[in-house]
Parts: sequence; structure tokens; C-alpha cells
Amino acid sequence: MRSHGAAVAFEGVPTREASRAFLEEALCRRTFDVELIVTVPAPVAPPDALLRAFPQEASILWDPPQSAACSGLGVAATLAPTSTAIDNFFAGVQHVAAEASPVPRVFGGASFAPGAAKEPPWESFGDGFLLLPTWTYHVDERAWLSLAIGRSQEAHADQLLEVFEAIWESLERPLGVIPSPVSARRLDQADRDGWSRQVEEIRAKIQAGVFQKVVAARHCVVELETGAGSLDVLERLEERFPGCTRFALWRADAAFLGATPELLISRRGLAVRSEALAGSTAHGDAARMMASKKEQEEHQLVVRAVLRSLKPYCDSLRSASEPSVRELPNVLHMQTPIEGRLREPTHVLALVQALHPTPAVGGVPTRGAIDWIVDHEELPRGWYSAPVGWTDANGDGEFFVALRSGLLRDGKAWVYAGAGIMADSDPDAEYAETELKMQALLGALHGAGR
Repeated sequence: MRSHGAAVAFEGVPTREASRAFLEEALCRRTFDVELIVTVPAPVAPPDALLRAFPQEASILWDPPQSAACSGLGVAATLAPTSTAIDNFFAGVQHVAAEASPVPRVFGGASFAPGAAKEPPWESFGDGFLLLPTWTYHVDERAWLSLAIGRSQEAHADQLLEVFEAIWESLERPLGVIPSPVSARRLDQADRDGWSRQVEEIRAKIQAGVFQKVVAARHCVVELETGAGSLDVLERLEERFPGCTRFALWRADAAFLGATPELLISRRGLAVRSEALAGSTAHGDAARMMASKKEQEEHQLVVRAVLRSLKPYCDSLRSASEPSVRELPNVLHMQTPIEGRLREPTHVLALVQALHPTPAVGGVPTRGAIDWIVDHEELPRGWYSAPVGWTDANGDGEFFVALRSGLLRDGKAWVYAGAGIMADSDPDAEYAETELKMQALLGALHGAGR
């Protein structure tokens, strides 16, 4: 599976004139029997700068703290989330690229469980998709701008070059100050009694031997009175959670976004990385968390499940001998990094399928826990706690678990958080944990403290 086309060297600092000329020449030579992706050097800027150029066309944002960030405008192609669909797509792509430019990527994910996003407010997302943006901005130490044109799309060179000029100006223009918090009003009144009944029911099932763990989730609804733009919320998330991966996917009139701390899987060649992130507490309470039998047992369930899922694919696989404390601005987590080497090239999507859902978001045993979640939670999770990320023509990619996230639509935000329920879980403590986790996005919506 590979992209076809040419590579041309650019030397020195990228200039608008040189990149425009390269793009213009590729458009003139375009044939209409294949998809075309043209990649040129671009100015280094925050990934949000591309989205600010045409905010109504925003399609993706992917901004991890320690690897390349990407943003996208428009949709050139939408694919089923299978490696076969991606293989077929990239096999027909002509990639005309400047030398050393990145391999084209598609972005997306899937719902937490089949059917979890078929009803409002999630219906535009569905069970899963991967998309290729019309314009993709890829920024690391260097920056690149790609234009993708689908086989059946009309392409008017003059109009595309006008868009290119507007994008370039946006990339060279500073973003300015972080926007002020929005005015927001929480619509729901939290049902503490309902939550307690749910936790006690799970505990009874665990004590009866049906489950070892179930991750229960809650949501709240916020009415956004002013300043409800998803781009502003994303900028505030960057300020508040610089160590997390910011992400956003726009579909129709909805934006699914967040700042997640949890890696599901990363594949680069034969090297793979994952982690267990389970066990949570407030700041100042790390010693209690690390000494807690409940938190340690909950965490080790995730470690064992990740190792068991990856073992069939790996020649070598190892996890840290002891968990460490992952400190975020509003919460502490127990974390165990996991690394391995694949026995043979395995598409990152196959690894996603093998891992999701881990016991950090589902439960043990997996099938029974998922069935309980689908049957008992008031509002389907949609894409909350599901895999989101990217993959490319080489089968490389990275997917994170969509935590600290929510859906913005029609002037409202649906904000989600969950807690792992074990045999000795306390309903009030687990409720407080979900409130603490919700503050990651709620604070970015209405300016609450970290």
C-alpha cells in the first residue's frame, strides 16, 4: 500500500511564491481518474491557525503534546474504518509532494459500542468513519500544507489558489490572546440517588461473581449562552491541559472535542506503545491512591488486559514494573507505560480493534460489562471513551481514548465522565471523581477554575 507520485526538493525557508507555484503546476497536470494530494512547505504556526482561516470548514484537529499536530478543513473523502478500505483508497492516490513531506493521513474513530451514536445528539457521527481533509496542515519542527481532491470532485484552480492565499495569511498571522471564557448555564440537576443505585447494582453484580469491574459514566448538559465557538473552547483547553492530546472532529452541525490524557495505541513501523491509565484522585491525595487496594486492583486489571490483547501480535512486550503518578491540572492518575515490538507489520486499526474497550473504560469481563453499560446508562455514550486518532498508507498511526470530552451542538454541550466501579467502591467518592473529571471540559466552557 503506497501513494504514487513525485517528490521535489525545496531549500531554505518556505516561501508563498514557491509553494503556490508548485501547487499550481500540480493542479494543471491533474488527471481525473485518481485522487490527488499535493503537499507543499508552509510556515510554522499553531495548528489552530489553519482552522481560523475558514472556521465553518473545520473538519479535524489533532494536537498531541509530543508528536506532530494536524488540523484540517473540509472533507475530500470519507472512508469506512477498516484497513481494507484504507488500503484501497491509498492505492489509488497520486501524491505530488515536496521532498521529506509527511505521508498523508486520514483521521477519525468509532463509537464506544455499535449503535451508541445512532440517536440525538450523536446521529451525525454514527458507528465510525475516517476522513481525509481537503486541506491538511501538518506541523512539527517543520510545517506542510496538503490539498486533497477526490476523484469526482470539481477542482477550479483559481478558487483553490485563492483559498491557499487566505490560508497562508492565516498561518503567518498570530492567533492573539486566548478568548475569554464563555457564559454558560448547567441545565441538568445531578441525580445523586440514581447514581448511587447504579453503583450499588454494579457492586452487587461484582459480589455475585458476574463482573470484576464496570466503568459507569455520567453526563451533564450545558447551555452555552455566548462565546460557544468550538475553536475558542479548544484554545482554552490548550492553555489548561498542555500535557494532554487535544482533538476535535466536526460533523454536520456538531463538534466532538476534548483534551485526553490516555493513549490507546501508537504504531511506528514495528514499534508499538500503549499504557494503562486507571485509578484517579484529587491533588494532594497521591499517597492514598497508590496505597489503595481498590485503586491498585482496578489499575492492574487494565495492565493485564492491554498486555493480553497485544501479546498475540508482538515478539517482545513489556510494562513498567510499578505504576507511577500522572499529574494533570485537575486530577491525578495511576499510569503504567507499555511498549512492544510487532512480530510482523500489523495495521494500527487491527491493534485498535484488539484493545478497545480496555477495562479503563469498559469493564471485566468485557462483553458483559459493555452490555450492562449499553442497557443501563441514561444517554448513550456516543464517541465518549471511544478510540479517536489517525492512520496512514503505511498502517502507522496513533489512537487515544476520547476522555475529558464532550459534544457541542445547537448551543449546548454534552459533557461526559466515568469512574471504575469495583466491589468496595463508595458511590459518593465515585460521584466526586466524575465531577472532578468533568471540570476539564466544563472549565473550558465557562471559565471554572482548574
